[in-house]
Amino acid sequence: MSTQPDALARDVTNYVEPYVDSKRAAEFLAFDSKTVQKLSRQGKIPAHPVLTGSTRTRRTWRYKLSELDEWARAQRNSPTAGSATSPKEK
Repeated sequence: MSTQPDALARDVTNYVEPYVDSKRAAEFLAFDSKTVQKLSRQGKIPAHPVLTGSTRTRRTWRYKLSELDEWARAQRNSPTAGSATSPKEK
């Protein structure tokens, strides 16, 4: 039986993660797509602007799910993301 580790390594290193639109990003984060777009404009989530339209002045956004996952994990573990106890319980 022959396994080809070199072929497997080539497949992994040649992988390019696709960009997704705001609708898919919103599904991934369980947000509304308008919220995702707003956070993108504000620079609060990792997003990549793409110029579209005839004058190329209209901006749309594309996302990498791995970057959104990393961002979401950081938000969950940050002290500003909220606490387990509410002010009323103190």
